[in-house]
Amino acid sequence: MKKTLLLAGIASLFSLNANAGDWDMQGIKPYIGADYIYSYASYKDVDRNPQRSYNSISGNFGARMWKYFGPEFYYQYAFKRKSFHGDEKVKNRFYSYGMDMVGYMPIGCDDMFDLLGSVGLGGYNVKTRHHLTSNDTNKVGYRFGLGAMYNMTENVSMRLMGRYDYIGTKYLDDLWEMTVGLRYSF
Repeated sequence: MKKTLLLAGIASLFSLNANAGDWDMQGIKPYIGADYIYSYASYKDVDRNPQRSYNSISGNFGARMWKYFGPEFYYQYAFKRKSFHGDEKVKNRFYSYGMDMVGYMPIGCDDMFDLLGSVGLGGYNVKTRHHLTSNDTNKVGYRFGLGAMYNMTENVSMRLMGRYDYIGTKYLDDLWEMTVGLRYSF
């Protein structure tokens, strides 16, 4: 059922492209995107040495409004990391979802490049499992990002961003992230 709803949603987003002229008249340009994210975690109060780097994927959708700003909603999933502290195996993973407000500053004559800034909130679920105990924490954190976007065509863009995420859980303090991804605008 979930897969059917997801596929129906994606199909309806692509059908919006047929009415792209209507969106442009109103100054709104919706888009969908996908990112690869490298995250470096800063831990506090841990007596073991967990893995600090994570590889993640993220799906997002948003709308660029009147050329200079717009909301973006995202879901990020970090793959499970395993490490050892002595003979003890430690497993970590997290996922996140939320919203960013993205600001765009077009540069160049043809608007081929944009400088980006973002600020947002995210819900983070952090799971750590070691020996016979586990910790599952949900926390709301804030995010700040800076980056650039290259508009390859009218509809396809490539984006590179650096981001700081403050989470503040008992063990995980913050994340420094580097993202690279593609956007398809309708």
